[in-house]
Amino acid sequence: MSFLPQDNEMKTDADFYNKIKKYGEDENLHRFHMPGHKGAVKFFETDIARYDVTETDKTDNLFFPQKELLYAEERAAKLFGVKRTVFLAGGATLGNQTALSFFRGKKILFERNIHISALNAAMLSDIKPVFVYNEFDALTGVVLPVNADEIAKKLEEEKEISAVFITSPNYYGLCADLPKIKSICEKHNVKLIVDNSHGAHLAFTGDSSDALASGSHCADITVDSAHKTLPSLTGAAMIHFNYDISREDILANMLVFASTSPSFLILSSLDYACEWCEKNKGRFEEARRRTDKLKEKLADAGICVVKSELYDPLRLCIAAKNADGIDNRLQNNGIIPEMKSGSCIVFMISPFNTEEDFSALERELLNTEISPPEEKVRAFPKTYFVRAPKEAFFGNKKEVPTEKSVGMIAARPVIPYPPGVPILIPGETITRETADYLIMNNTEKVTVCEI
Repeated sequence: MSFLPQDNEMKTDADFYNKIKKYGEDENLHRFHMPGHKGAVKFFETDIARYDVTETDKTDNLFFPQKELLYAEERAAKLFGVKRTVFLAGGATLGNQTALSFFRGKKILFERNIHISALNAAMLSDIKPVFVYNEFDALTGVVLPVNADEIAKKLEEEKEISAVFITSPNYYGLCADLPKIKSICEKHNVKLIVDNSHGAHLAFTGDSSDALASGSHCADITVDSAHKTLPSLTGAAMIHFNYDISREDILANMLVFASTSPSFLILSSLDYACEWCEKNKGRFEEARRRTDKLKEKLADAGICVVKSELYDPLRLCIAAKNADGIDNRLQNNGIIPEMKSGSCIVFMISPFNTEEDFSALERELLNTEISPPEEKVRAFPKTYFVRAPKEAFFGNKKEVPTEKSVGMIAARPVIPYPPGVPILIPGETITRETADYLIMNNTEKVTVCEI
């Protein structure tokens, strides 16, 4: 059994991918280099190890690239319409760390609905976070995209902001108005960084008249978690820059966080994914049409399908009072959603989902009793920093019951996962509102700073 795609549809002209494939299949090589399995061990009864190689003169080097890897990144930049792209084998986490490391010691405006990787990167880079708070949809409990006007207002209030960091799309598929936010950032002479972990595919789901497709990579720095929605291996990601910056400067900052032994399986799968997307844009359009059809049938059946003006066309999110029961039934019948959070169940769709996949999901949902969601009020508790996040995180700490934590300073984040968005951040004071919110989210104890 071959690990890498072999059928005619999967054949590719991706040079770096093919370079690693050829190396893995060369029976005349004698490997006296890492890794220890020497390509001879069968994992999962497959020959995956043949292609798990390290940097040599014959395989290229992420940190000192030769022809094929460098070309792969240049082609990716052209594909996504940006000035420079660098491949990552450490997921969007490494991308967020790299992006934020260019703003060490600066003040950055974050939307509150951000992934823990961004907050950890900010903490390690001594960034001073300022927040604009997201609102929630009262009926479904879904967190809404950050409002562009709120960003403009905050930038007027805070004169020392160096960059704005937002997440779009969010885990539920809702997207921010990136072109409008970019225009606001330009007016205030600040950079826009977008954690586009769930939106690498958006560039291929419409034409230039489509707001999501045309604006998906308009930020100064965009981080794509390619493996989430493109045909690449877990951990495959990219960081894109829309201003002049050398690859050497990017790699220097990236190496502060990255492994010096990146997976060539992951890197070569990125080359494959970009080449596949370049040649198969129509497959995304087909998946979009099939997803629209499914959403229409569910909505016609009275199921609450989450939607908005700017919404990921390959994301399906339904809301129901009995979401736990629905999720259990789906799982027991072999249908595995991406996430169940509160009253919402999220399904991630790609061109590689088959008609059988769609039919099974449609059949199961239409034959399941689904109760409308109950309206509820949710919001991130608004708090403030009384200690630098790094100082709070690395200082002396203790664990206390959440009920008794009011007035104390958080030393560890509280992170429901998925989606990995912290509801408490080191250095924040714990107010009564915060404690009640934590208790509502089943957090019985918190770690706080010892005074």
